[in-house]
Amino acid sequence: MSPVAPGLAVLAGLVLFLAPGLTLLALLSPRDREETLFDEALFLAVTTSVMAAAWLALLLAEAGRFSLLRAAAILVAACAVALVLGRRRLGSPIRPPRSGSEMLPAAAVLALSLFLQARPTEYLLGGRDPGTYVAAMAVIARTGGIAYTDPVVLSIPREDVDLFFREPGAADFNWGRFMGFPLERPETGRVVPEFFHLLPAFGAYLFQAMGVKGALATPPIFGVLGTLAVFFALRRILGPAPALLAALLLAVNVVQVWFARYPVSEGLSQLLVFTAFLAVVRAELSRSAVFGALAGAALGLSLLVRIDGVLVAAPLAAYLLLRRARGDLDLKQAAAIVVPFGLLGAHAALHAALFARKYVVSIATRPYWRQPAEVWLFAGVALVGLGLILYYVGPHLVRRAEAHQEVLRNVVAFAVLLLVLYAYFLRPALSAWAGADWNDPARAIPWLKRILDPLGFSHLAAHDAQSLRRLGWFVTPLGVALGVIGLVAMIRDWRREYLFPVLTALSFSAFYFYKLRVYNDYFFALRRFVPVILPCLLGLAAYFLVRLAAAGGGRRLVAAGLALGLGASYAVRTAPLRRYVDWKGSVAFVADVARRFGPDDVVIFEQKESIHLLSLPLWAVHGVNVLELGRFRPDPDRLQHLISSWRGRYRNIYFVHTWREPVCGVFLQNVEGSPYRFGTHEWERAYNRPPRGPEPRGLEFTISRVVQPEELQVPALPEVDIGGSDDFLVSGFFQKERDADGRTYRWTGPCAEVYLPAAGGGGTVSITASAGQRPPSLPPFVVRASLSRVPLGTFTPGPDWSVHRFALPADAGAAPRLRLDVLDPVTGRPRTWRPANSLPGADDTRDLGVKVDLIEVERGN
Repeated sequence: MSPVAPGLAVLAGLVLFLAPGLTLLALLSPRDREETLFDEALFLAVTTSVMAAAWLALLLAEAGRFSLLRAAAILVAACAVALVLGRRRLGSPIRPPRSGSEMLPAAAVLALSLFLQARPTEYLLGGRDPGTYVAAMAVIARTGGIAYTDPVVLSIPREDVDLFFREPGAADFNWGRFMGFPLERPETGRVVPEFFHLLPAFGAYLFQAMGVKGALATPPIFGVLGTLAVFFALRRILGPAPALLAALLLAVNVVQVWFARYPVSEGLSQLLVFTAFLAVVRAELSRSAVFGALAGAALGLSLLVRIDGVLVAAPLAAYLLLRRARGDLDLKQAAAIVVPFGLLGAHAALHAALFARKYVVSIATRPYWRQPAEVWLFAGVALVGLGLILYYVGPHLVRRAEAHQEVLRNVVAFAVLLLVLYAYFLRPALSAWAGADWNDPARAIPWLKRILDPLGFSHLAAHDAQSLRRLGWFVTPLGVALGVIGLVAMIRDWRREYLFPVLTALSFSAFYFYKLRVYNDYFFALRRFVPVILPCLLGLAAYFLVRLAAAGGGRRLVAAGLALGLGASYAVRTAPLRRYVDWKGSVAFVADVARRFGPDDVVIFEQKESIHLLSLPLWAVHGVNVLELGRFRPDPDRLQHLISSWRGRYRNIYFVHTWREPVCGVFLQNVEGSPYRFGTHEWERAYNRPPRGPEPRGLEFTISRVVQPEELQVPALPEVDIGGSDDFLVSGFFQKERDADGRTYRWTGPCAEVYLPAAGGGGTVSITASAGQRPPSLPPFVVRASLSRVPLGTFTPGPDWSVHRFALPADAGAAPRLRLDVLDPVTGRPRTWRPANSLPGADDTRDLGVKVDLIEVERGN
């Protein structure tokens, strides 16, 4: 893929970020345009454009036709057609502001968001969801589609497939290509990134325009827009003051800042949900079908972002049924919301079936969904019954509720308080008393455990039981308390525009405060709260504080003090992130490694659990032909067969390996620059407390090229000085070292080879070797020597240097290779040792065999 020219990229960007939204605003009714303030119009222009561009990107990627310029051309044509068809109602899309002060609140939120959130990570090497999302952006941008048929997989001979894939008979997409990139089957070579793909499809625009740095800039775009969406939605729902306070608190909160930079999809979900909140309020107050359709489209698109987007369906259905029961929702208004939501829901279902099947199945088959059929039948009947009751009896129930609204509000508020107290205080205690996972075992109470176990509390892990309390680590217990009080106050002050946001917040809260459903390390687990729970909690806290301040007198000072204290505590927690970049330097390092490989080369990485962090970005971002071995210590015969079959197809075959992975049976030559080292930092992953700061991360590996010894232009010298003049002649040894007396040598791993062109025609070979500091207390070992697979004998060196002689066969072949295997004398398995595990104070983590200094060949007479 060639990057789009800068000038064209800028023009295409203007189209993607502005054209559809400005067209929509120009086609609004005069009343809707007049009611749209200047700053809100700018926000809607950008957000609506992003929504349209993202959906178009996904459609093109699904069809295998993705292109930044193609998408821009389609949007220009679509906007032109819309403007021509609606020319009689055209108006200025954005009216001028009434005054400069009108824009100040939104400008303050924007400035603070940009200051804290617009610093992308370089999470290119991390092997979790962020690395998968960035790689998916790159694959879509480079190949034009979500699904990619990988030619390097198809080039693997059938009999050698198990070198790389160890899942014989596995179902489709249960073969591991890379982490987060399942393979359909080796026979098809079809690879599809996991998760839903609206975010990667949009990020592919930026990848085509700016390369990988553009892809990494995608999350901050949605982080900033999401923060603004919260401001504009809450301004319509709660009023200007609570909206400004909530948005400022959100912009400075460490969770929002972290995930605004982090390549995951929650920021996009937040933008869509709060854009829907804004549109729902506009549609309800003005009865505008356009804003109803915008709400339905935003909620429908959220289904294409994350699988938990389906949580909006229940509150949306309840909202529509309750509005119908109130008598203020006609068929046209309902259809405006339901039709786009339904169409995009159908798109999401089709996308799940074709492009995200493994992702959906893996979630749908988790243990907590495995309930008896009668349970699901009962739940379905209950939901349908409740819907029918609301549909037919709703108006009567609404009249009864209005007649007793004061009592009803008090009951609901009291129930909310009880649930919060249970979730914050009692539920964590019950989990601990039942001895559930991740709790302090000392807190378990045996007799109480017998009572709690049948109720399921012994399976309620600490991070699930404490999810509300642990959210308080990052919003402070004061923030949680103010949010709960704000919800109670909102229930007491109920207005109709509160209905849909409150129902949605309760839906997400019930789901995720019951069970987080994510790895329980922090910050990572907090992503579940980003789309809805965190901004709603801060919005409720702001609502209460503004309500308290409105009472005047000393309460105003108390409210101001609480707001300032909350904001200051957030700023202190966020300050260390201001200039921090996770995995800094990864982009340049990966690019530097990628430059060493050409389009006709293939690169084989050692087993997935080692340095796989590098293989995915090389393949996805830079298009390097990469494969990952499926196991440690692959079969040497299979490797030889594979390499022989690839001659003529690939110019060079490389191995990327560490001391963990000896590549035996293949003669390797280290490329210039090996070993490669990369050091950076990743923010700590904490489990039972908030993370405190960055931790060092590093990679160290060797890149070696497969060579055929007979092709090496080296003289047939009678001796090889291992650790000295042995370049191009050794394979499987560690780096050169020197003793205190100046003697040069190398350590072997479990196996090592030396090319001995002088070893043909009989004679003897002498090996000068030592066991070095290997402790005698370790299990015994022997060194087996062979020449071109012909056994020569075994020896066991001691701590001092010793010479071991063996007779050479009369016929050693065209390229004689001396091989040394360090083995257990009984089992025949590799028997290496690790100094860090065996010598006090040692930090050498290599798996060592023996030290070799000199190989001498004496020709036969």
